Amino acid sequence: MKLTPLNIVTSGCLVMGVFSGMTGLYILGAIIAFISDLIFRKFIPLTRNLWVVECAFLIFSLVLMIIFKMVIG
Repeated sequence: MKLTPLNIVTSGCLVMGVFSGMTGLYILGAIIAFISDLIFRKFIPLTRNLWVVECAFLIFSLVLMIIFKMVIG
């Protein structure tokens, strides 16, 4: 089992879901991160490239969430 950034996010979401009141939101985040990790692993076999792509995906997702939060309110 390879350790990847999306694996870390998945386990973080599951832990936060256990210790938080908004369990459904964190479980949804964990499922999305897990499925994204599986997709990236299928198409990117090298671990180094996988880390770069997944980190870029996480940064892009965070920036997009910040922009949506600013636009929506």
